[in-house]
Amino acid sequence: MDVPAQTSANRPTPVDLLIRHAHVITMDDTGTRIPDGAVAITGNRISHVGPEADVTTAVLAARTIDARGGPVHPGLVEAHLHASFQSIRGVHLEATAEEDVLDAFYLPWFNVISSEDEELGCLLASLEMIRNGTTCFLEAGTVLDTEAAARAARTVGVRAVLGDPFIWDQPASIAQGKGSLDTARRAVRLRVERAPRDLDEALAALGGELQRNTDPDALVTGHVALNGLGTASPALLVEAKRVARAAGVVLNMHHAYSPADTAADRARYGRDPLVQLAELGILDSHTTLGHANHLTDREADLVVQTGVNLAWAPAASMLWGHGATLHGRHAELWRRGGNVGLASDSANWSNDLDLFKQAMLALLTARDAHADRTYLVADDVLRMATRGGARAAGLEEEVGSIEVGKKADLVLHTLDRPELRPVTDMVRNLVHAARSKSVRTVVVDGRVVLHDGSFPHLDEPAMLARIDEGSQAMLRRMGQRALPDPLPGRR
Repeated sequence: MDVPAQTSANRPTPVDLLIRHAHVITMDDTGTRIPDGAVAITGNRISHVGPEADVTTAVLAARTIDARGGPVHPGLVEAHLHASFQSIRGVHLEATAEEDVLDAFYLPWFNVISSEDEELGCLLASLEMIRNGTTCFLEAGTVLDTEAAARAARTVGVRAVLGDPFIWDQPASIAQGKGSLDTARRAVRLRVERAPRDLDEALAALGGELQRNTDPDALVTGHVALNGLGTASPALLVEAKRVARAAGVVLNMHHAYSPADTAADRARYGRDPLVQLAELGILDSHTTLGHANHLTDREADLVVQTGVNLAWAPAASMLWGHGATLHGRHAELWRRGGNVGLASDSANWSNDLDLFKQAMLALLTARDAHADRTYLVADDVLRMATRGGARAAGLEEEVGSIEVGKKADLVLHTLDRPELRPVTDMVRNLVHAARSKSVRTVVVDGRVVLHDGSFPHLDEPAMLARIDEGSQAMLRRMGQRALPDPLPGRR
């Protein structure tokens, strides 16, 4: 295993943190697991991984955490997140049509929300992600004040990859009938007051978040994000990809979320949307498509051939009845060698930010859709949530597995949960039974941000109270309040 030699004979290497007596699930290329293992951390990077006896004799630790036999795995990576939406969870009615929610609720929300509101929403999202074992997120390009999101991420201690907000230069020009999503998104495009209005304004804003990448050890970094879904002209698409490629970051955008989105793109381009993107040179292993729920055979082949990343958000599609988990091709493409990360999308869309939930939904819906209980297994979906998400975020060389030299983003689970007993196969027990319920301690960038179920550097109750107050004040400014759904007329 990865246990470097000691600095000299019989002299252990000083390290900052030692996690011992752990069932280490490395998620490395060969799927190595170490039933009684240890991980040592120096600074923000992993310095030793191996059997307990080997690592503990090789290091001298300033601090030690005893995992007491519990599983330790890489931090989960959220591959598509609207981080500021958290403070409006549960506000709009479930029975409201999707285009009405977008047009009637989100337009006024985007035009009323303040920097403080966005910071509070991102704080809530960050707290929730850490508690559920997510240590990194790729933001979807809808936080209007990205510095507010950066402050929130640093406060809680979660790794964030931010994008410029609402980079677009044209409305979706083809509407598929009255009340379509395309029509609603055209209205959003035209009426979000702080969004670019044309190509010149979009180009001026493009790549602004890349200035965060001058520090290779920064917890908050930047990437290039487009809104996608037909809102970018070919000129903007090509320039965005050029900027992303020059900076060595991913180009991230929404794609093919609903059947209406796909039909509109096909009418607009006169061909399959991914064929259009491939011809423009947009698709490669540093492009990430959020959702990509509806793909043709030709598009599926392009995903495998180009190495483009897909961010699969099962709950975000299921809650709106889009059928993506029945007809989507994420599991098939994973089996064919494509890269798939998992995503929660947003609190209003999928209710919680829990990648273990998404992993379970991915596994079950794939088996159900293909009538094959082996179509995906537990290791597949945990790998999507770690290695797959890391690549989708452009961080595959830095996070996603427990290996010497990688940044120290780790999740420790407690065995003091009945769902993890008896101690048999830890990956199956985690995915099928314990999931995020057993998360106990979380390390991000070498720092213990959650210890034994508590945030040692935060007054969490006071923060939650502040978030509640801020959310209520924002909703009052909008003239909104949470109401129960009407009875559907059946008993």
